[in-house]
Amino acid sequence: MPKTRHFAFKNEYPRISRRLTTEAAVFDSLSTFTKGLTVTALWDTGATNSAITPAVAKSLNLIPFNRVPVSGVNHRSMADVVKVSIGLPNHVMVEGVNAMVCELVEGIDMLIGMNIILLGDFCISNGEGKTLFSFATPPFENKTDLYEKALAVNKRNKI
Repeated sequence: MPKTRHFAFKNEYPRISRRLTTEAAVFDSLSTFTKGLTVTALWDTGATNSAITPAVAKSLNLIPFNRVPVSGVNHRSMADVVKVSIGLPNHVMVEGVNAMVCELVEGIDMLIGMNIILLGDFCISNGEGKTLFSFATPPFENKTDLYEKALAVNKRNKI
């Protein structure tokens, strides 16, 4: 059986972080990856799909192929849909991603949603008052199970 190579990155914050951000690259899916942008991406497990700002779409001259309803916490609107390829911090290129074009929070150019996150293992740890965020693709066969870890620690500590 061939061995699987995993591609991962980690981002450690000096304190507990309420935002998980990284740099990412965005390309027009129809290009040959020669014209792309490096953007600030927010990783959002509450988002079904990924999104880019209108400024990113305009900079890459992206042409929408659809328009769909999108829902946020307090609003619902219509958004254009474009095809992009996304270069993740672990040097993995995800090609042919449908991305919504919509306004995002200040300082964020791209939202990485569950359509990307489900391609790998996503982990957030907050020990020692610091947030450690890591992501690996493809997912590992041995899943991280915090429930079993807690049971084992409690048993060892006789709690």
